[in-house]
Amino acid sequence: MQKVVGQEKETRKFIEIVERMLIRWGYTHTDGKIYALLLLSERPLTINELVQLSGLSRSSISTSLSRLSREYFVNVRKDGKTKLFYPIPAFLEKFLKQPKEILEKEVKPLQRITSVLMEREQSPEQKIKFEEILFDLNALECVLSKIIKMEEEESECFKG
Repeated sequence: MQKVVGQEKETRKFIEIVERMLIRWGYTHTDGKIYALLLLSERPLTINELVQLSGLSRSSISTSLSRLSREYFVNVRKDGKTKLFYPIPAFLEKFLKQPKEILEKEVKPLQRITSVLMEREQSPEQKIKFEEILFDLNALECVLSKIIKMEEEESECFKG
């Protein structure tokens, strides 16, 4: 069994940070750990190797690999009957999707709902609270829109 590259402390920290990033993006702790282990590996790994490295159950690793494959974090190839899993570095792509998803799935729906709530008969205090919420959401929409525009315009950061 191969040893994961790097010193123990740095390896643990790398795994921890990748787990946190993936959890923030809507994935599980297991997804993050498996992805990190694959990124650290010098070669593609089998499910059995991932079980040994991670201490996680075969079924949870299998579920995680299916999700990571669907989401283009991991590719799989067969070597006879053995499936080998290798990572696709996808941090940039996943990060760049975040502003659009936040804007469309969270900010805009909250703006609509807050506007409806403001128009209902409310106490003056509650109306002020909804106005503050709406002001904050509008500012967030503006910032996210600028980030999205900047991402669409800027390509110098993406040159190899």
